[in-house]
Amino acid sequence: MSSPSPDHVSTHNPRPVGDDDGPTGDRWDLLVLQRCAWTLVWFSVLTLGLGFWGTWSGWPGAAVLSPCLVLLGILGAAAQWLVARPDRGRWPWIGLTGALVAYVGTSAAEIHARHKYATDAAAFNQAAAKVLTQGHDPYNSIWPLAGQFLAHPLSQRWTYTISGGHVTGFSYPSGSFVLQAPFELLGFNHLVTDWIDLLAWAATGVIMFLVLPRTLRWLAPFVLLLGIFATGFANGGTDALFMPFLVLALWRWDRAPRFDEGPTSWLPVWFSPACFGLACSIKQLPWFCLPFLLTGVFLEAQRAGRSPARAMVRYGAVVAGVFLAFNLPFILVNPATWLSGTLLPFTEPLVADGQGLVTLALHGATGGVVLTDLSLAGLLVLVALMALVVSRWSRFRRAWLFLVPLVLFIPGRSLANYLVDLFPAALVAALTITSRSGVQEETGTRAPSARWRRSGLVVAWASAAVAMGLVVTGFTSAPLTLKVDQVGVADPHAPGSTFFTDLVVTVHNTTGHDLTPHFMVDISHDHPVGFWRVTAHDGSWPVAAGGTTTLFLRPEVPTATPVNGQYWLVDAYSSGPAALSTSPLAQWHLGNPNGS
Repeated sequence: MSSPSPDHVSTHNPRPVGDDDGPTGDRWDLLVLQRCAWTLVWFSVLTLGLGFWGTWSGWPGAAVLSPCLVLLGILGAAAQWLVARPDRGRWPWIGLTGALVAYVGTSAAEIHARHKYATDAAAFNQAAAKVLTQGHDPYNSIWPLAGQFLAHPLSQRWTYTISGGHVTGFSYPSGSFVLQAPFELLGFNHLVTDWIDLLAWAATGVIMFLVLPRTLRWLAPFVLLLGIFATGFANGGTDALFMPFLVLALWRWDRAPRFDEGPTSWLPVWFSPACFGLACSIKQLPWFCLPFLLTGVFLEAQRAGRSPARAMVRYGAVVAGVFLAFNLPFILVNPATWLSGTLLPFTEPLVADGQGLVTLALHGATGGVVLTDLSLAGLLVLVALMALVVSRWSRFRRAWLFLVPLVLFIPGRSLANYLVDLFPAALVAALTITSRSGVQEETGTRAPSARWRRSGLVVAWASAAVAMGLVVTGFTSAPLTLKVDQVGVADPHAPGSTFFTDLVVTVHNTTGHDLTPHFMVDISHDHPVGFWRVTAHDGSWPVAAGGTTTLFLRPEVPTATPVNGQYWLVDAYSSGPAALSTSPLAQWHLGNPNGS
């Protein structure tokens, strides 16, 4: 019998070679997805090993660890296509172990090779823990001690205020140093904050692995190895400490409203609010989740036919109780210092920074911005999101935590950690909440009325519209106009890096009141590098209402000029209201330091 011609060959997709014992159809597609997902995990191990290659000069052990991680990543990726079920048995645990080895090994080596902190937040945490173990109140000024833990140049690590100074007191809830104090008592003193954050982020990865559905466990090691987390938490990123508690708080959080039935399965009803209270006692970022979480508890209890007010009050009481367990001793010692320190990020005008909307002003696109307007707009976005979530709870009950960073995207301080550090908890919340249909079948409750939904949408759209108006007004109402007249450098014709000596800037005040601005020069730094002082002026100082003054500026610390072809600008911060004004972007050219 002759063989079939090509025109008669079946066109259906055959199963891949090597999968003779595997499932077919949709089940085979799911298996392929598992193989691809776990391959990405091992590929992340491989790339982490490659990135670690260049650190051998700081720690010679990298010469061994780097190629081992590369080899581990190659073999692990290949194994996902050789084993029958990479999502079953020991293989997910092997994947998690490989990710932990890669993360902990590389991060521990980096921390071991350093002797100073890269961020003032980490330095403040260690200083506060040390002061506490000595029997003193960390909310009094601890700047001299914190400064001893910071890497040089110190001016590139400070958190600056628009008044021309920088933060010198502790500005977080007390859990951030209370949990660190036992390590100080045990005699650990080398970058304790970084080591604790390393362990906390590793614990977050393990917790995610344990609580996520089995088919999605690969998400845990994949998120664990994401560079923005793995690198940040080994280099002074202090949010890692609250993340395991926040993940646990958002795991099956909708079971919490069932206070009148006792525990659901083996999970105590107080578990979620207790973990959330602990997260809130460490940093302020989880605070933005509280109104959404309390609202969710209320609506879930209502949907389940229980007392919603009672459930919400009890949830809030547990959160408050745990928060006060950490903070009340310091409140009683000195209420004013605790309050001013803990609320400093909300009450003290800080210089603009971060990757949010304020980037338009920071990078010269708008000429400046009124920071107070952005803060009010952020508050209105919070109101708009709350109204939207409440009116469409069935749709947003899994997605609300992904939206919270929108609130932090608007203000003048929108650092990267504000925008990404809720992501692991948001994943866990979305993937472990009870299915909506199951609750409805159990209770038979009705959805919110059309009138209620319409009211929520009206509030949401009105708040969003006002917020947008404030944003537009803020970006078009910078109080000062700046023009760089002259640039002094050590050697404008030098082929390599050189340094500024002075600047001459003309400032025009467009407002109806006198202003005393404080100046910075922005040269593609990741963080503000320090204020320049006014050494002389031609015109009124402070700058008179509607007046124009020429100012002579000098850097407080040596400041390198931009590289050839790089853009730069001058920042001016003023208060009443808090605002940033910038000069037009200028491009640096060798031999022409005034730019173009």
